Amino acid sequence: MEKTQKDLLKEFQEEIARIKEQIETLEARLSSLQASPVQADDEEVDFTDIQIGVAEMPDQVGHDEPAPEPEAVPEPVVAPEPEPVVAPEPEAPKVSAPQPAEDDTAHLPWRTDKPGIPVKNIRSGISLLDRALFIGTLFKEDFALYDQTIADLNAMSNLDEAVAYIREKFPHWNLKSDVVYHFMMSVRKKLG
Repeated sequence: MEKTQKDLLKEFQEEIARIKEQIETLEARLSSLQASPVQADDEEVDFTDIQIGVAEMPDQVGHDEPAPEPEAVPEPVVAPEPEPVVAPEPEAPKVSAPQPAEDDTAHLPWRTDKPGIPVKNIRSGISLLDRALFIGTLFKEDFALYDQTIADLNAMSNLDEAVAYIREKFPHWNLKSDVVYHFMMSVRKKLG
């Protein structure tokens, strides 16, 4: 079962949310480490206040007792480098039928509705009233243009060719209009 675009989008959004939470956690850890005093390796440290001179030690410590070991200075704490968070590459959604990249007609009803009884010639699938409607509105009362267009469409082997032809010859057509819907359903009776 193929995932829909909504399912893929939801998965991507969940993955992004999870990555954002990881980033926030890492940022919180980083800021807490930056807030604690950390000695950098290349800074000079002034130990004059910490070190006790050897000459002063006998006065403070009894002669019988061994001199105490000087306290060890703790090693500076260095925060480990956080590992970069890499988002997984999203998989391209699988397309069931090859369509041109610029084809935004896949969602239109004339692409998805059932066209009716198949015909061998587009002319035979167009009623007299529809022919008058198409010539009057889509072809601007030019019967010759209508006739040539139907002949050209009859010579095509698939719907994608027909859509590309219509886009090129009639860029002013509103592909979402009712008239274009009826025209394209007639074309689909032959071209599927």
